[in-house]
Amino acid sequence: MSLWIDEYAHLDSWLHRWEPRAKLVALLALIFAFSFVRDLWLVPVMVAITAGLYALSRLPLSFLLTRLRYPGFFMLVIAVVLPFTTGDTILLGLGPLAIRQEGLLSLLLIASRFFCILTVGLVLFGTAPFLTTIKAMRGLGLPLLLADMMLLSFRYLFEIGDTLATMETAMRLRGFHARRLSLDGLRTLAALAGSILVRSYEQSERVYKAMKLRGYGRAERQTPCQETGAMPASRSAGPVLAVSGVSFAYPDRPTVLEHVSFDVMPGDRVGLIGPNGAGKTSLFLVICGVARPDTGTITMCGQPVRYGDFHPEIGLVFQNPDDQLFSPSVRDDVAFGPLNMGLPEIDVERRVQEALSITGALALADRPPHHLSGGEKRMVSIAGVLAMRPRLILYDEPDASLDIRSRRRLIRFLQASEQTFLIASHDLELILEVCDRVILLDERRIIADGAPAEILGNTGLMEAHGLEKPHSLIPHPHGVL
Repeated sequence: MSLWIDEYAHLDSWLHRWEPRAKLVALLALIFAFSFVRDLWLVPVMVAITAGLYALSRLPLSFLLTRLRYPGFFMLVIAVVLPFTTGDTILLGLGPLAIRQEGLLSLLLIASRFFCILTVGLVLFGTAPFLTTIKAMRGLGLPLLLADMMLLSFRYLFEIGDTLATMETAMRLRGFHARRLSLDGLRTLAALAGSILVRSYEQSERVYKAMKLRGYGRAERQTPCQETGAMPASRSAGPVLAVSGVSFAYPDRPTVLEHVSFDVMPGDRVGLIGPNGAGKTSLFLVICGVARPDTGTITMCGQPVRYGDFHPEIGLVFQNPDDQLFSPSVRDDVAFGPLNMGLPEIDVERRVQEALSITGALALADRPPHHLSGGEKRMVSIAGVLAMRPRLILYDEPDASLDIRSRRRLIRFLQASEQTFLIASHDLELILEVCDRVILLDERRIIADGAPAEILGNTGLMEAHGLEKPHSLIPHPHGVL
């Protein structure tokens, strides 16, 4: 995702030069003042102040119009509904419908407040780099929760805008033109808006899970296991992870996992394979305490993994790195977990430097995470987990959407890693290269557990469960092109 709001942060207007903390206080005060406007005679004053402020910012009109476009769609819904439903004074009758005076006046007030507040917000964030404004919020001593909410709100505002633009392009390529208004066109736009809202909600749920897994809102908790900065513990010490008789189902849906049991020993590199819908991601969520198993137990280094608790000894790398990267800079994102563990600042900085060095992402420390390439995002998301020094790492489709070079870099990283890990992946060649054990999950249970070449090379077993034997295990006669 690209934060286009930084596009004109380099300009040299008076507002650009204003000290960030003073500007933040002044413009937020103005936004709050606008939000309390209730009298129509104040609307021209509010609009004039907003217009003058925008003129002083020297931001181009196109900057404002492109960012008001999609919020304007939601205001359009209010414009269609409010005049027909609010008030008793009828100005114009349209069959069973009637335009009411009170509704029109309410629409004018709401729309004016909405666009003035949004414009002032754009001036605030458009006249300084986004990270500078977030740091100013923190520098004023505002609650971290407020800065986090602002960061996530703007992230989703622009991510929704990017998604809408992409979907609109796809629709246009299939013959849809938003400017040709019709009943069918309005239905299509309504369906598009609903789809975007659902997708935004689903991603916000995934981001919140990622934040909880790194200690957001949790008290400090010491890990019961040996830190992974050292060599793996002896196998005689017992399993790192023990999954016993675990069953799991989502509400009102069929069972996903049924009586699943296996152990992971220190130093194991386990590949988890299976067809789509086999329950690999669900198993990972149960293992790290995000989802509650219906039956069975999970222990980590002999200690029970309890649903909803913070377990820094277990790290989960999500399939989509954008679900994990939510801080204003790479450094802040990697530090998120250690800070929630209650570590001193010097230890947090040491862990950040260590994790970024291990993943080869040290040069990215001061960059916004969402301005990175896919491969860079992947390594930064791994660094954020490594900084907590987990005893076990769960990788969910770690090479998804990576190009060939980034995939090879990831494989080299995993091969050199001393971590105990499980990798869920459809890339069976990757499993062959980095894992020393494979678990095949299908039909809600474990079908096979053993050496990679033995399981992946079994053509009948693979085909019976919707998989294919890896190309590298298929004999190829020499000299045949």
